Amino acid sequence: MLSQPPAIDAFVGRRIRLRRNVLGMDEKNLGAALGVPVAQVRRYEQGACRVCAAQLLTMADVLQVHFSFFFEESSASTGGGLPKVVEGPDMSKSPAFPSKVVGRPRRIVRPALWGGRALGLAG
Repeated sequence: MLSQPPAIDAFVGRRIRLRRNVLGMDEKNLGAALGVPVAQVRRYEQGACRVCAAQLLTMADVLQVHFSFFFEESSASTGGGLPKVVEGPDMSKSPAFPSKVVGRPRRIVRPALWGGRALGLAG
């Protein structure tokens, strides 16, 4: 049984395909510009393969958009999209941040912000 791609990967893939089609670019030309085979472009667009940050920046340049385009809601995009992000003190209550995950990144990020002092890494 094949599993569905993660929602974010499928959403980004739909946005890639949307922009490529708006520009009238085919998969072969996009692949050539990115230095990847056509099959890889298809996997990106289907959400079957996650696009790394560096590749996403290159793709944004090739497709002539800001990288945030791939994460924005649009009436032209099909499907569910991403949950709305809540800014400010109530950010952790946003559906974009499931409660199971919120505390864990803080334990990872906080020491990095303090220069590793919490882990005894900084002198």
